[in-house]
Order: sequence, then structure tokens, then C-alpha cells
Amino acid sequence: MRKINLFKTYISLRSILNVCVLLIKSNYGATIGEGPQVKAFEQEFAKKFGFQNVVALNSGTAALEIAYDMCGIKEGDEVICPVLTHPSSSLPAVRKGAKIIFADIEDDLNVSIEDVISKITSRTKVIVFVHFGGNNRGLKELIDIAKERNIILIEDAAQAVGTDFWGKADFTCVSLQAIKTMTSVDGGFLICKKDENYARAKRLRWFGYDRELKQKVGDTDITEAGYKYHMNDVIASIGRGNLTHIDNLILHRKKLISEYNAHGVTAHMWFAYILSEKRDDLMEFLKMRGIGSGTHHYRNDKYTIFGGKQNLPSMDRIEKQFLLLPLHHGVSVSDVKNICQLIHKFNKI
Repeated sequence: MRKINLFKTYISLRSILNVCVLLIKSNYGATIGEGPQVKAFEQEFAKKFGFQNVVALNSGTAALEIAYDMCGIKEGDEVICPVLTHPSSSLPAVRKGAKIIFADIEDDLNVSIEDVISKITSRTKVIVFVHFGGNNRGLKELIDIAKERNIILIEDAAQAVGTDFWGKADFTCVSLQAIKTMTSVDGGFLICKKDENYARAKRLRWFGYDRELKQKVGDTDITEAGYKYHMNDVIASIGRGNLTHIDNLILHRKKLISEYNAHGVTAHMWFAYILSEKRDDLMEFLKMRGIGSGTHHYRNDKYTIFGGKQNLPSMDRIEKQFLLLPLHHGVSVSDVKNICQLIHKFNKI
């Protein structure tokens, strides 16, 4: 069987051509910083997925940083976040002096809504929902809970592009990192529900300046400390090229999801996964046959920065069982059949 990596970067021919044209034009004075390509990418992405108030940034992590800024988190506030995610989902809150409260997961690797509810206190300022692998289960419930209890909801949608229910929270953070379904090599978007947050996010991404006003009238005032988180036109050119292919990429992934499901393997938009009590042996078994697999993300409460391990029974049970499987444009339906047959063969050993 041919070698199949767990993840694979998609770069379209149009993206390559876009960058070449941009770099050639830059020799004649065209911008390669934040310019017309970034604005066009924002508009095209927003139109494609039906969003308003989309802010292009240099990473999904930058989107999370600005989202936490918007929440007005102070020392002593509490943030509830799934324990199984990338550390960037919570690190901005730590820098602001907030306490991270990790919620347990369920067998589908998404957060336990019951555990989130049990951990809400009068100090809970923010709840973070993570679409782990593109799994949307639990988002609808958390939207209602956050609204009822006047808690801000941040949606970590790094892995959610192309799914059927996302972009519904107060702030939605999108990653365009190299191995995501929709990539610009690196980059991200922050989607704001409120217009005033959108205007502020655009200032925060570029030192605190109103960049559009500054370009018209010259220097303007800075009223709060911003960041250097803006996207540049090179990244935007890659993203715009790939965006023209996103329907085909999503359709192909849906075919792979259907095939995995037909063989009893759970799959979402960004990866498929199984639970196995012989996870490490299965990983080696697949590797010897050219199939990449792995865990990719780890329980965050093991990191000292978050205060050490918490009592999370489901995570304790699952952390040595879950295994992610390939699901991307470099995988065919036939490949999925073969992968599932290999898993079935392993389970018989």
C-alpha cells in the first residue's frame, strides 16, 4: 500500500500563480503587506460562508488572542475550556491572569456539556467551544447556556471550516494553518458577532491604529495597545487561490467521511478517529504498512502553565486510546477502505 501521511497541505495551482504575479508586481511598487489582497480575501471568505464582520489575521492563534481581549478578562476571572485541544485555546487567558477550568470530554472527543455546566460559577467569564476535528456536537447547547447565564462564548473553529454548523458564537476563531482544510500556509480569521467588536478588532490587529483612516489622513491617535497580527497580501493570495477550490475539497472529505462511517469508524471534517485499548500497537501496525496516524493534540491539564492535572475521568480513560486517522485530499475512498480493513485485521490479532 502506498504511503499516506496523517495530514497533507493543499496548495492549488491558482495559489501559486497568484503569489508569482504578486511578487512580480511588487518589483513595480505593488504592496505585499496588508493591502488589496487581504481585503479581497476577507470579503470572499465572508461571502462564501455567509458571515459578516470578518477580520483577517496572521494566525488562528492571533484570532484567539484578540477574542480574549474583547472579552475584557481580568485577574480572578474563570475560563472554561475543553481539556483536549491545542494550548492556544487557553494560553491568552493565562496571560491575563484568568484561571483555566478544564472540562472533561466525551467519547466523541468533544467537550462534555454536563461537565461544563457543573463547573460554571459566578466567576465564569468565558466558555470556549472547540470543534475537535470538525465535530460540532455541543455547540448548540453551549450557545443557549452562555446566553442564559450571560457568559461570553468563544468558538475555536480552527478545524471547523466546511462543517454544517459553525460561526455562531460571540467570537469565532478560524485557523488557516498549513494542514487545515482551508489553508493559506498560515493565517486566520476572527468573526465578530457585534459591529463594534469588529471595528475594534481591526484596530487591535495593527498596533491600535484605525488603519483605513490612517491611510487617508496620515497619523491618527492610538487609544489602546494593539498587536502586529495583520495578514499580508502574500498569504492572502495563497488563501484566495485555495478558496476557489474549497467546494471540491469539502465534497471529497465528505466522501471519505461517508466511507469511514460505513466501516464503523467515526469521522468529521478534519480527521477520522478510533478508540483502541492497544492504541500504540495499532499505530505501529499502521505505520509499518505506510499509514500515518497519531494523537496530534494532548490533554492540556498536563502542562505546568495550566496548574497541573485535574480530575477528568473520561479524559483519563481515553487519553491512551484515541487515534487519529488520515482524512484529506491525498486520501482516496479506496484508501479509506484499505485503512479500515487493516484496522479490522489488527483487531483480529
